[in-house]
Amino acid sequence: MNVLIDKGGTQGVQGKPIRNPWQLMYRVYRHVNPQLERDFSAWYRRAEQMPDPELRKQALASMNTKKFHCQGGAVYAAQAIPHVHNLVPLIVAYQTISDYLDNLCDRSTSLDPADFRQLHLSMQDALTPGAPLRDYYSYREQKDDGGFLADLVRSCQEKVASLPSYPIVQERVLELSRLYSDLQVYKHIAHDQREAKLLAWWEQYRPMYPQLHWQEFAAVTGSTIGIFALFCLATQPELPKSQAQAIDSAYFPWICGLHILLDYLIDLEEDRVGGDLNFVSYYQSQEEAIERLQYFLDQATVSVHDLPNPVFHRLIVNGLVAFYLVDRKVNRDQPQIYTIAKQLMKRANSMATFFFYLNSLLVRR
Repeated sequence: MNVLIDKGGTQGVQGKPIRNPWQLMYRVYRHVNPQLERDFSAWYRRAEQMPDPELRKQALASMNTKKFHCQGGAVYAAQAIPHVHNLVPLIVAYQTISDYLDNLCDRSTSLDPADFRQLHLSMQDALTPGAPLRDYYSYREQKDDGGFLADLVRSCQEKVASLPSYPIVQERVLELSRLYSDLQVYKHIAHDQREAKLLAWWEQYRPMYPQLHWQEFAAVTGSTIGIFALFCLATQPELPKSQAQAIDSAYFPWICGLHILLDYLIDLEEDRVGGDLNFVSYYQSQEEAIERLQYFLDQATVSVHDLPNPVFHRLIVNGLVAFYLVDRKVNRDQPQIYTIAKQLMKRANSMATFFFYLNSLLVRR
């Protein structure tokens, strides 16, 4: 197995660099998806066996409605085909924890931040090989998940420990995980408290990200794809720290921000009706929303130029726009969403975006 040399003399991830969207999709369908289906199905069967009916309900609901999160995350493994057997199970297990906990916090009657924070400690333990497991349900009456969450954590620990350069990225991966967990705590507490908590949290980071609005920073922290990008980079036997820093700077805030802002965009009307928190709704006007989302798209596109295997990351940006904007909620019956989406598609104008748009249409149907 050779480690190819990428542009600028830097080492790319193991395996041949991806050069076009057709090559990416071939790898996904040929190598990534079969492994994903095996792993996802195994965890789904485990969820079906949970003794506690409420925990079982939320685990199955998260897997039934959010499988596309695992599918999207697993695309990163297409960069390192020799490591698919390790990367895909890792990404599926970690994303399954994320989606399961999101349902537990969002759909339960609890509004206790201590409960939410205790649950999310599992996400940091999952990224720390050898870390002892804790009682993640200690603030809940429902506890008996048949070892589901603990086994997800153990699976992640085992997989990250086998990544050759994981020690190089571990500190940053844990920091991103803690930021994600902070967001989940603050966004799920009582409605009359969450905005104040989010604003106070933002004040700690405002000097580091002066180009962002507070709700944009919150959106950035809600993405797991920066973690997955670092997982894949850590398959290199000798990883220069500069490469990890470059990936991190491109993803946090730009690509991660684009990811979650698009997610909130398509849910804009649904969240308005349901009274749910939506970060795109905080823009003062439709024009500002278009301007800021285009700004994230532009910055994400520029930020990938000097990354290892830049074509792959550019395709990720194209794919995010196509995947979200093909959603059935983007239609003329919801004119605000439709107008913003139309402008973003124009801005992202490329053959790759059009290719992924058609592919997403086929997948969704």
